Amino acid sequence: MEYIKKLKIGNIELENNLILAPMAGVTNRPFRIICKEIGNPGLVCTEMASSKAMFHNDQKTKRLLDTTRRKKFY
Repeated sequence: MEYIKKLKIGNIELENNLILAPMAGVTNRPFRIICKEIGNPGLVCTEMASSKAMFHNDQKTKRLLDTTRRKKFY
């Protein structure tokens, strides 16, 4: 029996049916980068972020949601 398969929600088709739920303090940028390197889940939810802060281009919120490797951690 194959557990990992494509998932279709409406007209959106995801690569697989793995969903990474938001976990405060865990699904932060380094964790999302690790998941991306191992193999992306079909759907990833980030930590809670304010839509108002996103609208106003808040830098702290942008860093919270970032998944690029622009900054080294060591």
